[in-house]
Amino acid sequence: MEHSVASETCEAAAKPCAALKPTNNTAIKCLKCDKVYIFPADKDDCLAHLYLEHRLVIADVEDIALIEPYLQHWEKEFQTHEFEQYCTTMFLDQLPDGTYSKNEKYFLLCDILPQDYELRQRLQQQRLSNALLRHQFELTDRDFSKECLFCRTVIKGLRADYLDHLFDKHFLLVGKAEKLVYVDELLEVLEENLNKLMCLYCEKIFKDRPTLKEHMRKKGHKRINPNRREYDKFFLINYNRNNAAPTPRKQQKQPRQQRNPSHTDTSVDFDKHFARQDSDHDSDWSDWAGEGEPVVIKCLFCAEEQTEFVKVKQHMLESHMLDFDEATSALNFYQKIKVVNYARRQLCLLRCICCDLQFDEFELLAEHMAQEAHCRLGERASWDKPEFFFPYMENDGMLCVLDDSAGDEQDPDVVRIISEDNIAQINKDAERLSLENFKL
Repeated sequence: MEHSVASETCEAAAKPCAALKPTNNTAIKCLKCDKVYIFPADKDDCLAHLYLEHRLVIADVEDIALIEPYLQHWEKEFQTHEFEQYCTTMFLDQLPDGTYSKNEKYFLLCDILPQDYELRQRLQQQRLSNALLRHQFELTDRDFSKECLFCRTVIKGLRADYLDHLFDKHFLLVGKAEKLVYVDELLEVLEENLNKLMCLYCEKIFKDRPTLKEHMRKKGHKRINPNRREYDKFFLINYNRNNAAPTPRKQQKQPRQQRNPSHTDTSVDFDKHFARQDSDHDSDWSDWAGEGEPVVIKCLFCAEEQTEFVKVKQHMLESHMLDFDEATSALNFYQKIKVVNYARRQLCLLRCICCDLQFDEFELLAEHMAQEAHCRLGERASWDKPEFFFPYMENDGMLCVLDDSAGDEQDPDVVRIISEDNIAQINKDAERLSLENFKL
């Protein structure tokens, strides 16, 4: 977020609302020569100039909260001091253009220097204060007026009303007003992209507006791309992040014992320390459920888990309007197995169980299935296939209790007979699948 400190100070008394807006087109002088750059447009050119002409590298420049005041501060310092007095000196075996040259001197300006560290922290707090002031103004300002991005409706009043209109009428998920800042600039960016017939999420260009709208509707792309760093400044949570000690991404994939070093496990893993080297891997019984240990049963449509099948069925009836016993009353045990495995596969692939529509996130899929009443078992032609005899989810507790459902309860005096023809057909289907190397 670019700000001009001087303009905020002088205009704060006369125009308090205007002072809260981000300032663009700030003239920044080179730290060592007389060249002038206009920020933010010339930011990359300025940094390239510092490296190519003066061999100065600014460390973690993207994490500097306000780059203009940062450069202005050091421009004053370097008017009377040389780089060596503040910067770390490095010797590399190449020129700035990549040509080989022995022991070329470069300078690194980083937060190892206490003065630089304090400056970065002060600018971060200043940016946070500016954002909070602007955020408070946007939440209470009732003079806002803007035409909708999709229809001709003009929304007046609070910016929250405008965002609610985008979601309620056009299903465009931008964000909640209490979590956004610089909303006017964000809406201008979205409007500019839509005028260019660009999808807000995948950023593809389309030939006309109806095609773009249909694409965004079918693909669930009525939202902004969270991977674009340009949008970070519009979300208030990004202003309170500590950039001094970022967590490496690789640590997220470390084993649980490494992620929690404070936890000390005094138990001994006998399988690990005393097992024979040539012992069969199947002798590991660590995942065996002990007698009396409850089986976790997961809902077919969401992450709800229970240890009793009756509660899971009650949840599906109340939350997803599906009576599981009634829907499967005409199915035998093996068909129920297929239905469950098919539903697991569809949700894992983020596809609707009924219409097979693909989504990018589970939240959008769940919203679609709820709105379209697609929390059902799907067409028989979709799930009645031999590949769905095999569990798609490891340790699926629902498969263990299907035989206990109401439709499968039998008279204790009646002996259940399973047709040998059905078993033979199942074996043939399984053999054919293994030979064909079936792929989902």
